[in-house]
Amino acid sequence: MYVVWYTAMSIDGRIAGPGDDLSFLDAVDGAGEERDFDHFIAGLDAIVVGSGTLRWLHGQGHDVPHRGLPIWLLSHDEELAARAARADPAGTPVTRAEGDVAAVLDGIAAAGHERIWIGGGGNVAGQVLAAGRLDEIILTVAPSVLGDGPAAFEHPSLAAGRFELAECREYGRGSVRLRWLPATRPAEMIDATPS
Repeated sequence: MYVVWYTAMSIDGRIAGPGDDLSFLDAVDGAGEERDFDHFIAGLDAIVVGSGTLRWLHGQGHDVPHRGLPIWLLSHDEELAARAARADPAGTPVTRAEGDVAAVLDGIAAAGHERIWIGGGGNVAGQVLAAGRLDEIILTVAPSVLGDGPAAFEHPSLAAGRFELAECREYGRGSVRLRWLPATRPAEMIDATPS
């Protein structure tokens, strides 16, 4: 199993502003973002998302993060999971899960899924990082400072760790795309790992 946290953040590490405001993403101006994201999505088997992210999507008029990919919702909220499952019952299965994120990931792997996107938010990404199960981080850094809001990684027991920079490139006008892999990987995997 290969687990990726793919998101955008401000210079000060926020994935949203106060009140879950994502207007800072307007500054990304990423020519080619759709192509990059479509390529990324095409290589996935499943999505893991938290309840806060799914509620935000519902508030914006979206029903699921991406149709056609199985979704694991980390939440105690059975109604939220049922609402997402009703959105596309024939094509987008939704599984609600609780508890240890490592066990959830093991269950996803046991279901035959190999490449997983942590679709949000910072708490879920923090749990995966704390469990030592994050294989790649892809961040677009927007030319904005938000001062407050959820961080890219939010978990009370994050341990110190190191990652190796696998990619750094200008993205659009004024933004940067960064890709990191855990530093414990053999050097030959850094260039071979899919992005």
